[in-house]
Amino acid sequence: MSAEIDAAVAAGVADASAAPEPWGKPDKSILDLGRRAAPDFPLGTLGDFWGPWVSDAAEAAAAPPDYVALPLLAAVSALIGNARWVKPGPGWEEPPHLWIAVVGDSGSSKSPGADRILRDLLPEIEGRMCGDFPAKLAEFRSAAQIHKVKKENWETAVRAAIKAGEPPPPLPGEFRPIEPQKPRLIQSDVTVEKVAMLLASAAPKGVLICRDELAGWLLGMTIYNQSGRQFWLESYGGRPYRVERQKHPEPIEVPRLAVAVTGGTQPERLAEFFKEPDDGLMARFLWGWPEPLAFRMGMKAPRAGDAIEALDRLRLLELTPDVPGSRAAPMMVPLTPAARDMIEAFAQEMQLRQADAVGLMRSALGKARGHAARLALVLTLLGWCAPEGCREPPLAIEEASVFAACTLMRDYFLPMAERVYGDAACPVAERNAATLARWIKKTRATGVHVRSIQRIARLPGLREAAAIHAAAALLVEADWLRPPPRGGFQRRATENYPVNPFLWSADE
Repeated sequence: MSAEIDAAVAAGVADASAAPEPWGKPDKSILDLGRRAAPDFPLGTLGDFWGPWVSDAAEAAAAPPDYVALPLLAAVSALIGNARWVKPGPGWEEPPHLWIAVVGDSGSSKSPGADRILRDLLPEIEGRMCGDFPAKLAEFRSAAQIHKVKKENWETAVRAAIKAGEPPPPLPGEFRPIEPQKPRLIQSDVTVEKVAMLLASAAPKGVLICRDELAGWLLGMTIYNQSGRQFWLESYGGRPYRVERQKHPEPIEVPRLAVAVTGGTQPERLAEFFKEPDDGLMARFLWGWPEPLAFRMGMKAPRAGDAIEALDRLRLLELTPDVPGSRAAPMMVPLTPAARDMIEAFAQEMQLRQADAVGLMRSALGKARGHAARLALVLTLLGWCAPEGCREPPLAIEEASVFAACTLMRDYFLPMAERVYGDAACPVAERNAATLARWIKKTRATGVHVRSIQRIARLPGLREAAAIHAAAALLVEADWLRPPPRGGFQRRATENYPVNPFLWSADE
């Protein structure tokens, strides 16, 4: 045994003393996993007012325009809500509500971009929604007190009648008044019961679910309610829905279960979203993942006042008045004949592409025609609400809006879906290698010390020594690292991989 150890030591020393091979040029494609390039957002589809407004707002936030435009589309879809639905054909109706997710690394200005909509515009709109709420609440409290006194008087009369041996008086026929709910637009509490209660009373047009990090919602849908994922699957279509409650005998009846969603996530979380079998939930999302921009201080503030007044016109759109014996309903907005022909051709194109697609892209292509119809309505009313004078809301969707919607789907959202789905489907070892490579670039490390990665860096997916070694092996193949020098009996977890110095050369 001693002879074998001596031989191993001698071999290690020989290896350590041998001249190392020259470094090769590092393969930097490993940083992005070979993902699809991001298309530019077509600002022209937003019209003459909103296109420049988004560009100015993005510049002020030092963000790609995608991070402003996409929350805007989701917010507009919620403000339209159940007041208007698109009706492309006799058997095809779609609510406007959009689910939009943006992807980007920390520091890529996702939140500052979204703040131009969610912080600067929508709180003012929501405040206007609550304008007459105090008066309604005061009216309810007065009616509730009257009802309470009448009930107490009736109970006193019943006791007196029973004592006198007389028939009790009938119960007053008045119903107990229902407490009004404060109107809502933005909602962060996404429990099933809370959202259902809002849609049934305080927000019949729908709400906008806002999550700065979508992972908490998407990965926790069934924590408190086993039917949570099914509820959210249903909440995209605008159909009636009933929520049964354990602590209350009466269920919550939602006439049209439809919500809009906007939120963001980091690339490292994408794979977690797609672990579940494909049930169509993720295909309901429209994705945006722009290339990062070099930070540049914006000097031009967007016109928040004009944007607020424009969006307030959408707030004033209401459901059609109640018809006796039925609930208020959306107004259906048809397509002009030319617009209908265009969306039919687009739907046929998506059907052909779907036949050759697999996995998540097959589901995304299956939803594309519905997304195009919703976007056509959103773009139509986005153009209508722009501050260009008072006009009646459009009664039909023109060809130009359908063309813009199909352009968005074909040239932007579907390529973005390919970018997101392809990245999420990347093997774990390759994903970990990209994570480790980004850490090397960020820290300008001269070596990858396995124990330090475990205990100090604590990178996603790289908490175990075996995973770090597997990622490092791929970086060795890509000429980023060199295997740890031999010549000792170090534990694997303490080994150090030298980093290629060419990573820091001027031409790299």
